[in-house]
Amino acid sequence: MPVKVIGADVVAREFQKISNISYADFINVISQQAIFLLRNNTPVDTGELRNSWREIFKTDKLVRISVDPSQMIKLRSLVFGTRYIQANDFVTPVTDVIFDNIKSVMINHLKKSHPYFKNLQGATGSIKTPSDIVGLTGLKFVKRRGRGRSYIGRITMKQKQLRSTIRRRRRV
Repeated sequence: MPVKVIGADVVAREFQKISNISYADFINVISQQAIFLLRNNTPVDTGELRNSWREIFKTDKLVRISVDPSQMIKLRSLVFGTRYIQANDFVTPVTDVIFDNIKSVMINHLKKSHPYFKNLQGATGSIKTPSDIVGLTGLKFVKRRGRGRSYIGRITMKQKQLRSTIRRRRRV
């Protein structure tokens, strides 16, 4: 059963309002909305953990959000669980909502400004670029890529050894 994130619709509306802003302003919006969602979805016993969410580090292109150091042990035991407390990971659904909203804003911006992305139907879905269409590149470094086909060579009478070898026919 998927976890319901309280306030996700409010955050989605805030992200939809975004148009032509600077990186610093975009980071401010991300920071404010993430803290809003984390505060609304933090389980409450005394309220100290919920009220301790804040920006730890911030630049024009990066923001780190965490709790006060005095509440870190409580957060860790709540998210990962202990022997006596069952784990309640409320942070992952919140980050998923934030990442989905950031992705939709970025795709909408790319649709307006980049020719490869103009044919996208919605804010989600796969993006087809020339490298995806033609299949020129791979996602990982493969040492043997482009070196031809491997096969097991048979023993012939000319060979002095009696074992088969793995050979590679190279493409030219």
